[in-house]
This record gives sequence, C-alpha cells and structure tokens, in this order.
Amino acid sequence: MENEKKSISPQDLTGGKKAFLILSVILLTVTAMMASYGGSIVLPSKLAELNGMDFYSVNAALASMGMMLALPLVGMLCSKFGTKAVTLTGLILQVALRFILMKITGVLPFTVIWTLIGVSGGLYISAPYAIMGAIVAPQERAKYYGMLATAAAIGSLLGPALTGFVIDRFSTNLALVAYVIFGIIPVIGLCSLYPNQKRPSAGKFDGAGIALLVLAVCGIVLWLSLGGKLFAFVSPMGLSFLAVGVVCAVLLIIVEGKSANPSVPIHMFRKKRFRFTFLIQMLMVAYPTCVMAYGIVYVTRIMGQSSLVGSTVSMPQTIVQLICGVTLGAFVSKAFKKRFPVMGKLALILYTAALVIFACLKPNSPMFVIYIATAIGGVGQAISQSTFAAFFQTELEQAEFPAAQGMYQFASSGASTVITAVFGATLNMGFTLNHIFLLGACLVGVATVIGFAGFRFPKEEIEAAA
Repeated sequence: MENEKKSISPQDLTGGKKAFLILSVILLTVTAMMASYGGSIVLPSKLAELNGMDFYSVNAALASMGMMLALPLVGMLCSKFGTKAVTLTGLILQVALRFILMKITGVLPFTVIWTLIGVSGGLYISAPYAIMGAIVAPQERAKYYGMLATAAAIGSLLGPALTGFVIDRFSTNLALVAYVIFGIIPVIGLCSLYPNQKRPSAGKFDGAGIALLVLAVCGIVLWLSLGGKLFAFVSPMGLSFLAVGVVCAVLLIIVEGKSANPSVPIHMFRKKRFRFTFLIQMLMVAYPTCVMAYGIVYVTRIMGQSSLVGSTVSMPQTIVQLICGVTLGAFVSKAFKKRFPVMGKLALILYTAALVIFACLKPNSPMFVIYIATAIGGVGQAISQSTFAAFFQTELEQAEFPAAQGMYQFASSGASTVITAVFGATLNMGFTLNHIFLLGACLVGVATVIGFAGFRFPKEEIEAAA
C-alpha cells in the first residue's frame, strides 16, 4: 500500500521521475504565489461588480485570517491524512471555490467564500519547502530552496500581470482561475510520484486546540481589521474582541503545550534553531510590509509620481530575487554549515540597510534611490528564502517538516497583520511615512541582533560536515 511508506529518501526517485517531481514542486510554488498575488488584483474588480467595494478591507483581512488559521494546523493535518492529501486538497479546493465565486451575486456569500479561499491557500502554500526537503538530500536543500525562491519571484510577477491581462481582455470571472494552468503539472506529479505520508501515532483531533486557535485569531484580527470602522478600538465591543483573542491565545499556549497530539505544534519552539528563525521571520516581515504597503504610498502621495511608477517600486527586488535565488542557494549548499551563518546575517543586514535608505527619503528623491534600496532588499529576500528553512530543518526529523513549515509561514502572515496595524496606528498618531520606515528598520535591526546570536553551528558540526 502507498500509505505504508513512511518516508522518502533522495534515492527513492532518480532520473526523469525525480526531475519531474522537482519540477512539480517548483510549479506548485509558482501556482501558490500567482493565486496569492493575483488575488489582490481580482478582489477589487470582483467587489466592484458586486457594488461591494466598501467591504474591500474586510475581505482582504478575512482572507489573510483564513490563511493564518490553516497554517498552524497543517502539521497536524499532514500527520493525520498525509502531506500529499492535504496539499492536493488545498490546491483543488481553492480552484473549486473560485469557480463557485463566478456564480456569487451577493457581498456576504462572496466574503464567506473568499475567506475559505484563504483557508485553502494556507493548506498548501507552505508545502513546497516541506516536500522538497523530503525528496532531496540534506546537503542539497539550500540549492533547491533557491529554486523555490526564484519560483516565488516568478509567481509574484506573473500573478498580477496575467490576472490584470485577463480582466482587461476577457472577464473578472475568468481571471479568478487564470492561474490554474500552472497547477496541472503539480497535481500530476504529486498524484503519480509522491507517496502519501502519514504518522501512525497521529491520534485523535485536538478539538480544544482548534477551537482556541479560531477564537484567538478571529478575536485579534477582527479587532485590528474592523476597529475604527464598525466600532472604536477602545469601546466595549472592540475591547471584547481583543480580550477574547488574547485570553484564547494564552489558553492555546497552555493547552497545546500539555497536549500529546496538539493541533498547533507549540512544541516546535523547544527546537532552538526553529525558535530563533521563527522570531526573526516575525520581525523580518516589517521589510516587505514597508515596501509593498507604504513604499508605494510614499512614491505616489509624497513624491507625486504616477500609479504606474508606484507599481515599479518592488520590481528591482523581484528581479534580483529571480536572478540570485538559485545562485545563492547553490553557493550556500556547497558548504552549508560553514557558509549559512555568514549569509543569514548578511540577509538581515541588507534588509535593515534597505529600510534605512527608505527612512532617509525626501519628496524630491530620485526613483533610482528607491530602486537601489529594493534591489538590496531583493538580495536579502533571495538569501532568506533559500536558506532559512534549511537552517531550522537541520535539527528536525523529516516527519516534522510540514508542521515546522506551516508554523514558519504562520510567523509571516500573523506578524504581517499585527505590524500593519501597528504602522497604521503610528500614522494615526501623527507620525510620517519616514518614521514608519525607521520603525521597520528598528524591527529588522532587532531581528539582525537575534540572527547574530542564533545563526550558528557548533564547531564540531561544522568540522563533521566538512
């Protein structure tokens, strides 16, 4: 039986079959990024057709919340049902829900389906790193993760471009599923070549953990996203949402820490390298938040440039990431335990430097200064996406990869929601965008300090790997 195979070694597949499965995983990354980035283009268009643009921010927040809810559960679901089953379910369910949206005529059902699309995306967005880690040798992971970083850059470029083209030339409904063509090979490759791995000791579902996670995330995200709109942040209703979120988050940590089969793998934080990387990832999110959310606003509102020019802010970053991902991943993988500590710290320094440049911008600054900053950040992105997961995987068992990768992705989505709210509150208090960039640089600076403390291997490990 297929399910009897407990793990995959790099020797299980060779030649054309292994190459096709690797291609499938790479295209799965492209598909996930196209769905995510393309969604930001199709959402306002579809809501405009439904006369529901007043609910744009709510839909964007709830989709993010849906993904946040799914990511910590990925490890438990993969243990219970198998990594392949969960990944394919997320991918296929997302496509099915988008087809359903074509027939939706009301804003409320649209919001429900759009939130579920976020959940389905969370089921497979972290899968490429977990699957690739299982099918290639440990010493090759950084190399292949570099390919995934490049694939992510391709997807983030193709997603908005293809979605916008289809909306303009055909229809919004067709744009909802335009990315599906890139998901065909991943479905074929995973179905035919990747065994469905389960853990026999997965046990029963941890209902308490799931319920506490839902209440914690919903309470905090709804307070952040609806506060100031449907109710005041400091009001009986607002404080009730916040109290539910905080109390349930505390209970979640206590309950899941004692559970023998937790839905949310809190036990991962006992792993030192994962703990360091998780904290760094949370703080590091300040960089893309500053660039994508506030860098574009600075260019269009403060510098007076057009929306078209504003859309090019992150282009140097993506191009550099596209070019450097494979190269840097391959370079680090040749002597990972010797080279990663240096390269990991360099990535954090580059993020910080890029945000310091943003903090120094003036209304008359030339665009090439911004392009230099995002190009510098692109090198940091290429390094972090190619190597950080490979770093914390060095102390994990293969069966722990899905849970760790889901939690790692959760660090990004969760921190992004909180940091965005903090930046918004900072602006509401009268600070400027330059102060936002400086605050972002400080957050990434703290991540850099943590990186200098945590990105290291014992001398004996380095010598053994040499």
